[in-house]
Amino acid sequence: MYDDLLIEIGLEELPAKNLEKLSLDFSNGVKTSLKRNRINFSNIEVFATPRRLAVIVKSLASKAADREIIIWGPPKHIAFDNACKPTQAAKAFAKKNDIKISQISELLQNDGNQEKLCLRELRAGASTPDLLEDLIRQVIFEMPMEKRMRWGYQREEFVRPVRWAVVLYGSKTLNLEILGIISSNTTRGHRFLAPDAILISTVATYEEQLLGAFVIGRFERRREIIKKGADKLAQEIGGKAVVPDQLLEEVSALNEWPVPLIGSFDKDYLKIPHEILISVMHQHQKYFHVINTEGDLMPYFITVANLISEAPKQVSEGNERVIKSRLADAKFFYENDLNQTLQQWRKKLSSIVFQSEVGSLLQKTERVASLCKEFAVYTGANPCLAHRAGQLCKSDLMSDVVGEFDELQGVMGYYYALNDQEDPLVAKAISAYYLPKFSGDKIPTCPIAITLAIADRLDTLVAIFGVGLQPTGSKDPFALRRASLGLIRIIIEGGIDMELEKSIEVAANKLSLHNNNISKESKELVLTYILDRLNAYYKEKGFNSKSYKSVAALKLTNLYDIDLRTKAMEKFSLDADSVKLISANKRVNNILTKNVYNDTSINVNYFVTDKEKLLFHTIQKVKPTVNQNVNLRCYNDALEALIPLHLPLNDFFENVMVISDDNLIRNNRLALMNEFQELFLKVADLSLMTS
Repeated sequence: MYDDLLIEIGLEELPAKNLEKLSLDFSNGVKTSLKRNRINFSNIEVFATPRRLAVIVKSLASKAADREIIIWGPPKHIAFDNACKPTQAAKAFAKKNDIKISQISELLQNDGNQEKLCLRELRAGASTPDLLEDLIRQVIFEMPMEKRMRWGYQREEFVRPVRWAVVLYGSKTLNLEILGIISSNTTRGHRFLAPDAILISTVATYEEQLLGAFVIGRFERRREIIKKGADKLAQEIGGKAVVPDQLLEEVSALNEWPVPLIGSFDKDYLKIPHEILISVMHQHQKYFHVINTEGDLMPYFITVANLISEAPKQVSEGNERVIKSRLADAKFFYENDLNQTLQQWRKKLSSIVFQSEVGSLLQKTERVASLCKEFAVYTGANPCLAHRAGQLCKSDLMSDVVGEFDELQGVMGYYYALNDQEDPLVAKAISAYYLPKFSGDKIPTCPIAITLAIADRLDTLVAIFGVGLQPTGSKDPFALRRASLGLIRIIIEGGIDMELEKSIEVAANKLSLHNNNISKESKELVLTYILDRLNAYYKEKGFNSKSYKSVAALKLTNLYDIDLRTKAMEKFSLDADSVKLISANKRVNNILTKNVYNDTSINVNYFVTDKEKLLFHTIQKVKPTVNQNVNLRCYNDALEALIPLHLPLNDFFENVMVISDDNLIRNNRLALMNEFQELFLKVADLSLMTS
């Protein structure tokens, strides 16, 4: 027997930025628990609003699946004596499992090794309603949450206080205790448009009854309404609504009955940097901004009301008054900031501690500026301009605008640098060196910005590791994971040809000038930490993990070179001929690993068979081509040149015994294997490409 199940937990307003994740964690938890308890169902529908988390489990079985219990007893030679009569061990097994001793001889079964007493029981699954209370409690307990809270006199904890709960199985109401609340069939509608309690008739009418109470239960449906409404309103004024995914998700989580409205502000505010206006709209007001066909900001915004108003114009005007005040404050901050220079602010950085054992932000900018001058040779940047960018890169942190809108750090540095008549390339670098800010974000393209981005991240990594504060578990207060992944992307995707190990050494030397001596172990930890992040980088790109693993075995520290090799290995692994060569390489590696020999030189006079002579001459023939391509970093061509080796190598293995009784011949053949392996190791360790 099957029926639909509704579970709804009603709460005080949930944190908007986490609502969608909370709802997915809840639904996934229900799915996992049902499977764990062997309760069959077809699928789960998810509902999430600011005041509720809910799921409808479709076609849920009325009871858990039956299961067979297997209880193994003592072996036959212990259960029966020489006369084949039950021993005390057999009698104890029978008594414990309520079996007649006369039936004991019928329970012998082979467990794959020997005969034992074995009892098989088919236990009926428990009733689904009887399992639900513990199941829901377990789901809530296992939900990942950054912070839990208590309320009233309750000992239970959850993300927000629970105010009601609904559990319906078909049309049957289940009265279960959920976080201190006894569930019923009573839910709540919109807080203002439908404040009265609602009795849910059956699971099938749940969504329809919510809609009748001005609640759109499906998150994705509210998101769709907001996006379409914003687009329509913007088109009516000849513009285009800019609806970032993250903001759309947050606004969707703030409303149960979203109604998009349009408002405007004084176009004089367009004279200040548009990023400030957008931050006011996005971060403070949760509004969407509007652009024209050229992509320029228009003096309009889209807001979303959580109700149907009889006077929508008044609602828009109220929002306009609020944003006018916000924009006036932002304009004041900006104009006040223009009275000072980045250089003046830079001096004040001495009062800001970067890390207590490492020094101030002023000292950090001095190190970064010095690194920029040295790293400019790798990026093609003007060393003097790169040095200047390093000096000023943190200065805008002292500005009023960044103090109010911290997400504008770097962006405001760009505008203030231009106002100070700094070189435009310096201004651009101060803005762009923060990139990438998140996974998938663009990287800086200006050579000075690239230089500054590398220098700043390396200084942070070496400094923090140097004082023993490397990330542990989920704790990463200095965002070192993001810094290392950003560093990897900038170097690889920017084509920066620099040795990471040497660069870490340079960064450590700069820290020593500020009385921070970085140990050899700390420098090695930084290098290892960054290289370990390459696994995640290539995994995200869909690479075979073995492609990078084979390159990593060479212990290289030039990320750009590592990337060229890894891409070549990824392509090579897809070649049909490469499979045989990779397999043969594994065999060579195994032979060399298991057999010790001293002389690695090859003496052609010790060749006995034509097969080993052919393999040797083929190796000598392809070696110049391989070496030339490796020197040019044409690793695809180098690997392609190795393919002709697979036939003579296979012939060699089929016809030649490497481990000869004659030590001279044996060592010579091992030397030949070593010559073969060294040729391949010029690109990667192919033996690691096998499973």
